[in-house]
Amino acid sequence: MLRFKNIRLAIKMILLVLVALGVLLLTTIVLLNRNTNRLTQEIGSEQASQEVTIIENRLEEVEKQLLVDIDFFASSVPFFQAVGRRNANDVSELVTRTNASLELDDIDVVDGDGNRLYDLHVEEDFGAENTLLAAGLANSKMTTLIIEKDGDTAEISITAVAPVVSVTGNVLGAVQISRKIDDAFLDNLIFNRSVVQLGLIYQDQIRARTLASRRNNPSSETILYKGIAYNLASVQQAENGQAIIEKDLIDNESNVPNAVAYIPVLVDGETSPAVIMLLLELQDIHSFQNSTLLNTVFVFATLTLIALSVIYLTLYQIIIRPIGNLTTIAQKLTSGQYQQRAPADSKDEVGQLARAFNEMAAAIEQRETSLQGAREQAENANRIKSQFLANMSHELRTPLNAILNFTAFVADGVMGPVNEAQSDALAQSITSSKHLLSLINDILDLTKIEAGLMDLFIQSVDMNEVMGSIVSVGKGLVKDKPIDLIHHIQEQLPVTYGDKRRLRQVFLNMVSNAVKFTPKGSVTIKANFDNGKFLITVQDTGVGIPKEDYDLVFESFKQAKHDLPETTGTGLGMPISRYFVESHNGKIWFESVVGQGTTFYVELPLLSVEEANQVAQLLVEKS
Repeated sequence: MLRFKNIRLAIKMILLVLVALGVLLLTTIVLLNRNTNRLTQEIGSEQASQEVTIIENRLEEVEKQLLVDIDFFASSVPFFQAVGRRNANDVSELVTRTNASLELDDIDVVDGDGNRLYDLHVEEDFGAENTLLAAGLANSKMTTLIIEKDGDTAEISITAVAPVVSVTGNVLGAVQISRKIDDAFLDNLIFNRSVVQLGLIYQDQIRARTLASRRNNPSSETILYKGIAYNLASVQQAENGQAIIEKDLIDNESNVPNAVAYIPVLVDGETSPAVIMLLLELQDIHSFQNSTLLNTVFVFATLTLIALSVIYLTLYQIIIRPIGNLTTIAQKLTSGQYQQRAPADSKDEVGQLARAFNEMAAAIEQRETSLQGAREQAENANRIKSQFLANMSHELRTPLNAILNFTAFVADGVMGPVNEAQSDALAQSITSSKHLLSLINDILDLTKIEAGLMDLFIQSVDMNEVMGSIVSVGKGLVKDKPIDLIHHIQEQLPVTYGDKRRLRQVFLNMVSNAVKFTPKGSVTIKANFDNGKFLITVQDTGVGIPKEDYDLVFESFKQAKHDLPETTGTGLGMPISRYFVESHNGKIWFESVVGQGTTFYVELPLLSVEEANQVAQLLVEKS
């Protein structure tokens, strides 16, 4: 889903259209395939019914033709005279000459006593033939189905029998003629058409089949053609005398649908032990179905390409290009070209969006103009304020230094002896003046920083010397308080380059704050060098800083909340310290827990004189 969100709008729309058209195509193919299958089923069933009627009519024609042929034999004067004389040679000659045109499969002739005068096809099983010939001698004329077995094989024939009667009406003998239901017989039934295959089923075995079927399955007793086997239940139904047409088509091994039917061989009764299985291969319909599907897919794909082209061009004109213009104009607005406007000619949703965008751009331009004016006024006011503070700080520092010096002279007795009370008052005055001078110096530093006038004086910095002086000052700060000053300064710290006075100011501010906000306990100063960096740590056990006041620590004129009324200040020490630390490519941060204390960290890189000068130059250029 995330990948789809990152795709361009035009591609998204094309993909959505493709999905919609794909679903439509798939639905069309499914419906078309279902309808063509239904049509194929209906056509196949209808054609199978027609083929069943043709086969049944052909079987009736064979039966009728047998009756015509047997009448031809029995009514021939030379024939019944030869039978009456019981002359086997004459009978044989007459039958042979007549069968040359009739091409019967079997002919049997007996005299009045049942003795055979002629047998065209001598067989071991005479039972069925003898029964029929006896019926003929009893003056019966009929057709029937006989089955003659020779081991595992069985020959099924349509047979006609008639008596041989003299002109006076005496029965001189009987004649029997047969048509075997073999491969050639089945081929004649379908007129050698390749789309129709027949198989004769008797006692659950295919006994005869059309020639094409025999070539495909020469020895199978259950499979008629191309993998299609007979349905035993349907065969058993057909044996009861009713032709059965399967409702469903069956695909052969070539995936071509076939209509299947079962036709009983009815001659002299309503049931039959022999059934003809019919397969009608619907190759033409199958080809038509496939070509229809292919043509549909081809036409649909062509129309899809045309539709995609038209849709893309339309979408490009009415949506994509206007949105692209809006994107370009929005980028220009971001870069400060607030006079840019989008064309809003249309009245549709895109036109409404463009007009709303233009209104927004006009509002942004107006607001930016107002902000620019306000910014210029604020910057001008800030410059005036900074200049005023700088001038005032300078004007205040000069007389304040004079006051400090003269007060120190008086306290030291230069102007004459002073008593103890006067000495205490002068000492308090000197302390207050120094505090006031420190505040003025902080304000002056802040005004220089805000005005971009703060410069760094680059020189070599002996960190051991600097940290030693910080420890000395710290001892002086804690001498009147119940605080232990602990220090761990790594020996032989490397010499770096930077503004020595400003770095000393940072560390001194850290120690001074630690002492100020620690009523009792300890202040620990650490300095180490590792991996090219100095790490200076000042840890106290004081009141700590609440989490909600963390953001105030490095903000000008702000202080964290605490319960020590004697620790007032301007809140400028840490903001100024952060500026000086960052000016040396370092960083400052802290960790604190209320009631347990605070730890400030300063990390400074080891700078060469060239690197320190580059830092100072960048600071000037930035200003």
